Amino acid sequence: MTNPSAPLRPKAEQWDAEDPGFWERGGRHVARRNLLLAALGGHVGTSVRSMWAVLVLFLPAGDGPVTGPGGTSLLLATPLVAGAVLRPFAERALGRLGGRDRTVVTTAALTLPVLAAVYVLQQPGTPLWLLTAVAATAGAGDVAAASAARAAAFFPRRAQGRAFAVASAGGDLGVATVQTAGVVAAVTAGGPSFIWIAAAHVPLVALAAALAALRMDNLPVEQGAAARGRGGAARDPHVWGLSLLSLATAGSFTAYGLAFGLILRGGFDASVPAALACAVLATLLGTAARPFGGLLAARWGGARVTLASLVGMAAGTAALAAAAARGAAGVFAAVFTAVIVLAGLGAGAVAALVPAVFAARAGGAILAGRDATTAFATARDRSAGVAGLGGTAGALAAAAIVPAVSGDSLLPALWALLGLYGVCAALTCAVYARKERAPGRGVRTLIPYELG
Repeated sequence: MTNPSAPLRPKAEQWDAEDPGFWERGGRHVARRNLLLAALGGHVGTSVRSMWAVLVLFLPAGDGPVTGPGGTSLLLATPLVAGAVLRPFAERALGRLGGRDRTVVTTAALTLPVLAAVYVLQQPGTPLWLLTAVAATAGAGDVAAASAARAAAFFPRRAQGRAFAVASAGGDLGVATVQTAGVVAAVTAGGPSFIWIAAAHVPLVALAAALAALRMDNLPVEQGAAARGRGGAARDPHVWGLSLLSLATAGSFTAYGLAFGLILRGGFDASVPAALACAVLATLLGTAARPFGGLLAARWGGARVTLASLVGMAAGTAALAAAAARGAAGVFAAVFTAVIVLAGLGAGAVAALVPAVFAARAGGAILAGRDATTAFATARDRSAGVAGLGGTAGALAAAAIVPAVSGDSLLPALWALLGLYGVCAALTCAVYARKERAPGRGVRTLIPYELG
């Protein structure tokens, strides 16, 4: 059977990645191709969303359109807020589109923020309100990055964690890409040449959209019995609890990666190349730590790895506050990098913990006599609820963290974050990593879902 919208590529009418025969006959190849191209779209989207974190370092402050740290923080946080607001509306508007159409639409939409940035940056004396409005359009990059993660759903359950890690890594590397472009711009040229950081995204957007249109597929969506498992995610307390853990880990990873350069530039008078070079290194290490966190979670349990990362982040945040109070730039940069790595590690562990929690509960429901298809559809719905709620809340949290840690309120913000990590560590320990002796077995297991 052929795909009417892509007649040269085969497509199964009923996508069944759990069927080993279907997977080996070509399902694996189709799913991998779609995942990689979706990850490319997410990479470009994250780069567009993050480009203002680099552009603000080149904008004139004081007598220019950006009036001090408040203006730069506003421009840095605005795309995050806009992305968090746009994401739920985009989910509703684009929910019926297949993977190819969705990727083409969300990637092509990045043309507006890129061209608008190129235009306003060439206009001398552009007011702050107009720069902020243009920065808000970059929130479309968050929608593109969120869409990329949906491609993981077309893998077997045993491989969805790795597929999600690939999609997430593609997006995370978008931050490092635009930061590297900033380093090149700062080292090789001066003056208005930084505008090419935005202009370089034009061919990238065109390439990603064209490849998605030509090589991706509109894979079938869940129907029938699977659809009956949907609904009720917002009423599930574990959706909210796991979303809080995602906020503390993935939200911190996003915020710290974007704000690092601005903190070093504004708080420690580092040069633009040095500030961005430190940010690139930290982002790359944190991006590498994210899938490693998933691997450790598979071996040691997502709750244990999440708890360890939160405790480490809390300790690192306390060390950051001490280093900032003493003005120790070198110590601050080293510890900040370590906290970003720990946040990436924790984000990967939480990403592995979420489906494990709901899959274990689905297994219990099946043992209690419920329909297996509906039980696993409910588990996927709850996991998607965490991804949606956690992504939106994480973006808003990152938007709140960025101005706080990059402005004059750095120390109070760090102490507030220390409190957040303490609360999340207590939640993880009490709910997801608590141990008790299993009746009649004489061994200690994790409850309530036996995730170890």
